[in-house]
Amino acid sequence: MIKNILFDMGGVVFRQNSEEAYRRFRQMGIDTDCYMGNYGQKDFFLDVETGAISATEFCRKMAKATGRKEISWEEARHCWLGFIRDVPVERLHCLLELKKDYHICLLSNTNPFIMDFTRSNQFSTDGKPITEYFHTLFCSYEMKAYKPNADIFLKALEADRMKAEETLFLDDSLKNINAAKALGIQGLHVAPDEDWTGILEERLQQNHL
Repeated sequence: MIKNILFDMGGVVFRQNSEEAYRRFRQMGIDTDCYMGNYGQKDFFLDVETGAISATEFCRKMAKATGRKEISWEEARHCWLGFIRDVPVERLHCLLELKKDYHICLLSNTNPFIMDFTRSNQFSTDGKPITEYFHTLFCSYEMKAYKPNADIFLKALEADRMKAEETLFLDDSLKNINAAKALGIQGLHVAPDEDWTGILEERLQQNHL
């Protein structure tokens, strides 16, 4: 019986535009091939998403990598927000409905720059922050853990007293889904930016048969 549902963020909650993010970083002088990947970052880009360095330290390292005197917090934030193409409001409304019957959590590899936006009223066209749509937010940089490593899943389960077998995880990365399944968590792999509302509803209906 599924009681808890964990959602990835990029490519699942919001539709992603990686090329725009890469363009913005390249415009600042970053060689994106050195630091960025489809399902995870590298070097100090990874460090800010695992909580190993702060947002301020990220800006310092970004300035050094680009040969600039400094990179402001706002400039770095603008680059990171290139990843967000849009936030389909119908998905958010689905989350609100699911919250009535399930324990709904975000489980995302993310950073302070993106979360600053999502935790603001600018996040949705309804004028609500992301906190309105989930019971709990599990963010990699705050948990100091990173998918697909097992510890991020185990920390989330322990924090909200969730049982693995009663938990379903949605992600657009098959590697992350397989990591969750290895721990006994149920998985639902969705294609990047796919509208998952219908297939999730089918899965939950099967859960009640």
